[in-house]
Amino acid sequence: MSGVCKIPVTLFTGFFGVGKTTAIKSLLARKPEQEKWAVLVNEFGEVAIDQMTVDPDDHSDVVIRDIPGGCMCCAMNVPMRVAVTDILRRVRPDRLLIEPTGIGHPVGILDELRAPGIAQAIELKAVICLVDPRHVNDPRVQAVDVFRDQIHLADILVAGKSDLANPDELDAFRDWAHTLYPAKVRVLEVSEGALDLSLLDINPQKMRVPLFPDAHDHDTHHHATSSLEFQLEQGRPYRAENAGNGYKGCGWIFSNEDVFDRKGVTDLLGLTGLPGLSKGTVVERLKGVFRTGKDWVLIDRARNEITVTPISYRNDSRLEIIVPEGTPTNWTALENALITLLGPSSPLS
Repeated sequence: MSGVCKIPVTLFTGFFGVGKTTAIKSLLARKPEQEKWAVLVNEFGEVAIDQMTVDPDDHSDVVIRDIPGGCMCCAMNVPMRVAVTDILRRVRPDRLLIEPTGIGHPVGILDELRAPGIAQAIELKAVICLVDPRHVNDPRVQAVDVFRDQIHLADILVAGKSDLANPDELDAFRDWAHTLYPAKVRVLEVSEGALDLSLLDINPQKMRVPLFPDAHDHDTHHHATSSLEFQLEQGRPYRAENAGNGYKGCGWIFSNEDVFDRKGVTDLLGLTGLPGLSKGTVVERLKGVFRTGKDWVLIDRARNEITVTPISYRNDSRLEIIVPEGTPTNWTALENALITLLGPSSPLS
């Protein structure tokens, strides 16, 4: 890779549901027309959803790659090394954006980007960490070592979803942000992911040392229960479970012939108590794309906040749910509830 112009690379970190994907989509919508960008996404589970939310018709000059199963941050980071190398050699983008899973530790990724071979081909820019200003002082979040290192290793700290926070919550965020040491290069508040493009060109501070250096060595217990080699049949979804770093998840992929009742699936996934989950369970993240007749929708839920928006994706319906690892779960009960919402198939639109 020597002898080529270095490609600027920006890493976006942040806990589940803080708006990383929204921020990246906002940046893509405003990127210079003459530039080709690449995005590397790593989701917690085996069922990829985030890459489906970007409309290829709107971003023909954007290449999106996915690494499933949360393995981008593991100590033995072969999948990420292969993916980044392939992007740099084959795509040759003008810029690369990397979005790891919400429970991903950034140090494994940063080590890989600084390693011989890749380091000579890229210019690592400031690490951007997004947080939800309403939850930064939540003891459940503050107790997670990975979250604390996401904050500590970031150069730029962004309060996403600021329009949803009240004045007291924003004041608490500002007070907390200014106690962080060493100080951040920038501390920002944004709504709907509207980050300024100039942030992508800010250089990082001197290399930071993680507070919890062992927190990213989770490859011994971060696992999936099945492979992505499968064949889909109508009414019989593929299912994959995943666990690691105090969280577990389950994902489903349905045949493109399966058609869901839109109101039914929206009502079901918006329930405080989902079928198969114990009462009072906090759904850290829920994201799915569903075929509902001639329309397709994206259902996005963080805790008890849910949004439903149209989506251009036209392949299969899929869902991923993440909950705390100790949560009693009966994924079959939830799967059966989803299957009851299936109607007769119709020609794909």
